[in-house]
Amino acid sequence: MKRPGLLLLVLLIAAATSPANNRHWKPAKVEVTSETDVSSKLLGDKNTMHYTIETEDMIYFVEYSYNPDRHTDSHGPAVAVNELTQIAVEGRHAYVLDVTGKEVKMHISKKLKK
Repeated sequence: MKRPGLLLLVLLIAAATSPANNRHWKPAKVEVTSETDVSSKLLGDKNTMHYTIETEDMIYFVEYSYNPDRHTDSHGPAVAVNELTQIAVEGRHAYVLDVTGKEVKMHISKKLKK
């Protein structure tokens, strides 16, 4: 009986100290957005959303890809353009808060210092 309780305690501690809770968020503004649609008989459809996100010291060019299959509920993130948001950068990925406050993981294709 003690083992399930101990396991639950360990899982709760691990969840509380996850990397998502320790992200270094900073204010940002999404300046430009565009979309690329690619269709292939072999691979199917793939949409890529391109965003330019500015912080006080950097400009990030990020991408979010998804499969717009009619049988799934896959769609682009609800990121507002010309609105303030939050961004956290970890390696080649950026986490951006959408209009509902949900984290959206995006790939950084390029970054420039201001």
